[in-house]
Amino acid sequence: MKKILTVLMACILLTGCLTQNGDVKKPSSTPQPTQSTPPPQSTGPQPTTPPSTPSSQLPVMDPSLYQFAPYTLLEVSITCSVPGYSFDPENLGDIPLTPDQKRVLLSQGFVVVPSGYQQFYNMYQDCKKRNIPICVTSDAVLHTYHILYDYTLRILESEHFARDILRLTQTMAETQHDYYIQTGDELALKNVAYFCVAGRLLDASFPTPPDAETLVTRELELIEAHRGFDYSPIFEYREDYSQYVPRGHYTRSEELEKYFKAMMWYGRMMFRLKSPEETKQALYLVKGIQDTDSFALWDTVYSPTVFFVGKSDDLSIIEYGALITTVYGDSYTLSDLQDVEKLATFIDLVKELRDPRITSTWVRDYQDVEEETKGFRFMGQRFIPDSYMFQQLVYDKVGTASSPRLFPKGLDIMAVLGSERALSHLEPEKQYQNYESQMEILRSEFSQVDVLTWTQNLYWSWLYSLLPLLEEKGECYPAFMQSDAWTDKELNTALGSWTELRHDTILYAKQSYTLEATGIPSEPRMTRGYVEPNAEVYARLASLARMMREGLENRDLLLPEYRGKLQTLETLLLNLTTISEKELSGEDLSEDEYRIIWNFGDTLETLVTFETAVETETDEKVAVVADVHTDVNTGQVLEEGVGNVFYLFAVVLTEGHIVIVQGGVFSYYEFLQPLRNRLTDEQWQSMEKPPLPPWTSSFIIE
Repeated sequence: MKKILTVLMACILLTGCLTQNGDVKKPSSTPQPTQSTPPPQSTGPQPTTPPSTPSSQLPVMDPSLYQFAPYTLLEVSITCSVPGYSFDPENLGDIPLTPDQKRVLLSQGFVVVPSGYQQFYNMYQDCKKRNIPICVTSDAVLHTYHILYDYTLRILESEHFARDILRLTQTMAETQHDYYIQTGDELALKNVAYFCVAGRLLDASFPTPPDAETLVTRELELIEAHRGFDYSPIFEYREDYSQYVPRGHYTRSEELEKYFKAMMWYGRMMFRLKSPEETKQALYLVKGIQDTDSFALWDTVYSPTVFFVGKSDDLSIIEYGALITTVYGDSYTLSDLQDVEKLATFIDLVKELRDPRITSTWVRDYQDVEEETKGFRFMGQRFIPDSYMFQQLVYDKVGTASSPRLFPKGLDIMAVLGSERALSHLEPEKQYQNYESQMEILRSEFSQVDVLTWTQNLYWSWLYSLLPLLEEKGECYPAFMQSDAWTDKELNTALGSWTELRHDTILYAKQSYTLEATGIPSEPRMTRGYVEPNAEVYARLASLARMMREGLENRDLLLPEYRGKLQTLETLLLNLTTISEKELSGEDLSEDEYRIIWNFGDTLETLVTFETAVETETDEKVAVVADVHTDVNTGQVLEEGVGNVFYLFAVVLTEGHIVIVQGGVFSYYEFLQPLRNRLTDEQWQSMEKPPLPPWTSSFIIE
């Protein structure tokens, strides 16, 4: 085991696989993914080679270490040839709209209307039955990818990760107790308690040595109460116990709830570098991994979740495992770990490694954030770019102690990623000191991110698929897509999909914190439908589906049913890309392509219903919620929610006829909630919904 770690760490620390701030960087021999040809009038952020600063703050993984599968970006080819037409649809009388809704539809070519539909496929199947021309939307296909991503992760957690993390926990608890018996060191006993807490969260019958029972019981009581911040009996610093409320898809089974709590414990509890005692505890943990050859078992959980979400924002066994042999030698003993001078040397070396970029705990504005948050986590939560953006756009980076910006907005993410429309909606935020300068820095940083960085894992690649939605549509697009209102609709689509991403990864994604300031239907006949022509979105999602399928197949982590669904989704997305290219190039669609649109609802139902799944009645509805940011000053969290599917009605030109087509889009909500009551999907689905964001009134008419 020591040999494996030594070889791996030698690559990372000695041959230059790390940047100066400790991020894994790309070897020069790594080929770049093929880039697509952007459509005409493209104004969004385009991938380029990043300079050494400031984008070096954004981590790029060495593909030889953690890339499950390559990302092959599909080319999009568009000839700008969309004829103009008036908003005078032939089938206006067939669509039940209020006078206000009809007025908006006829003035800007589209309108979004609330509905009672709880699934996208139900809406599309009803359109088919009622002979209403269908509009395939980006929202519907993005939601379908979310389902496959979320369900695949659930299966892996239930059938693989939960079992492996329990085995690892048992081994580590026994090893640390053996260290305690040999040394009599109370710090080793604290480690026993640390692993027994996770063990009891996973299995109530997990054996706990009597001398660790008191610490374990007190921690479990705080976790069970989940009231918010309190001092940890084991670590003696404040922990946010409200984070241990199972949410996201982790409410779907008892096993997932247990896994959630244990992994939240491993992801959040930190062995701080500023504390020699806690650092010594971390060294006992690393030795335990090395002495028991448990690194491979640890990596069976860590590596696949890196593929889904990203690498740890905090230092881990990988970095500490390299330095421990540097300071203590290859054959160090427990006695060697008692050497105070070597411990000080180790701490000095770790100080030179990267700092965490996301603050995920209570820090006061007068404290040194890096000093308070730098350290070791056993299975640390992951760096995600949106939490990093949030961290840079709240106090103490933005605002003053007397007027702090306590909460970010989902629009911040889209503005950083290049949306001028989102930036205009954020005009009131300029009242906060440094908001404009921080936003400018972030926009510059992310505009220079290259394709390799965007496609390093599934989380980043999902965000990459949303970038085309942020581009304002010019004359190459249909008339109904050329207004500010449509740009708002696409912001809504991007935010709805991002909300589903945060929901699916709520356990692993490291959350940012604000510093403390101080009738009888007729037989249906095939109608000529339409695809919302976002070719680049469909192409990038097709590449993402292939990357996900191939990556999990390479590790034998994909059930046949899920492999088939990902292949079906990829084929559908390739067809939608081709149809979009034809629509924007003025080419006629074939009968088979019109049939793909007509059968879209049935295809969606096939993709999002499973024979093998971990699911409950909650999954019968689209509505999900995720808390994405915590403010310790007000004791509140920022919640992002998706509600019922809303109708989209758009006036399009198809085969010489101007008609209204119907599709489904996200309803998106953003609101505050007490941190002691972080919402589950079940609570969100049953509660009265808050008001929609004001900026959505340009296209949503209730």
